[in-house]
Amino acid sequence: MFQNYQIAYLRKNVKVKEARPFSFLRETVAYVLSQSARKIPHAAAIAHFDVTPLVEYSKTGAKARGQQDKLESRESRTRRAVRRVYTAFFVKAIAHSLRHVPELNGFLDYAPLRTGGTLYIAEDINVSLTVHTKHGVLRPIIRDPHKKDLETVANEMRVLVRKARRTDPEELYREAGRAYLKSALRQLDISGLPALFTWLRSRLRSNQPAPELRDVPHEQRLQVTDILGATCTVASIGMMMSGHQTVTVIIPPEVMMFGIGDIRLVPWVVDGEVVPRQVITVAATMDHRAFDAGQAFPVYHHFKRYLDDPALIYEWKPGDEI
Repeated sequence: MFQNYQIAYLRKNVKVKEARPFSFLRETVAYVLSQSARKIPHAAAIAHFDVTPLVEYSKTGAKARGQQDKLESRESRTRRAVRRVYTAFFVKAIAHSLRHVPELNGFLDYAPLRTGGTLYIAEDINVSLTVHTKHGVLRPIIRDPHKKDLETVANEMRVLVRKARRTDPEELYREAGRAYLKSALRQLDISGLPALFTWLRSRLRSNQPAPELRDVPHEQRLQVTDILGATCTVASIGMMMSGHQTVTVIIPPEVMMFGIGDIRLVPWVVDGEVVPRQVITVAATMDHRAFDAGQAFPVYHHFKRYLDDPALIYEWKPGDEI
């Protein structure tokens, strides 16, 4: 009784193999993305970029402006490893691009009856990165990658990804839910009631973490501060599978999300000739309430500039021009 009539019909007329209740993680994701799909008018811009200069630069290790690499031993090996992993490069290049187009980096408070709407343009550029684990997807945050050299960004990513794979998402999301609920209570925000019911329902379950996660020390797991406070999200499908393109769903109240495909070899026209080139596809999804689509186009131009001249990212150090 009181069940959706279509579900009730199917349950009566279709043989069901298993009824699998949602975990708290699955409930949370379903709620957030349903809110996103219902309330946010998404606009997606999809572009293909020639990343052959990036691939070639990473292989040769050539220094920008003719500088020679004088690093040795362990540090030299670290730099070579960083050059072969492109996700850190993309995260840093996107952060640099957002520094030039700041209105895309922030969060939106759209309240027609209360204030109308306010776009908060953030000074911090906190890029969350989707990490798929066998226990669920987590979004650890790289904070201000535009202020750090590439090796530092890559090392932070490596640590966060390692922690994500040692973290029980159910436990972490419950802690995050508690932090959000405290904020909702302070603000007397009744829109947080569904989240409150979801959180309370999760507390009634006796879900146990996977055996391999039970004895992981606290400091080796992600903390709430590692996943809350993002101003933009990057979903790198190329890290998880051989996929060219993904159209991302914005995670409110953020106003921009990037989806990056894997690097692939394709025929490409250069100076009227068809030649083999290394290419990626980037899909940027934006909240059309916050700005017109044309305001987002410059971020692609800046991103392309870093792809065409990878030394601007590889050799950047704190104090250099962005």
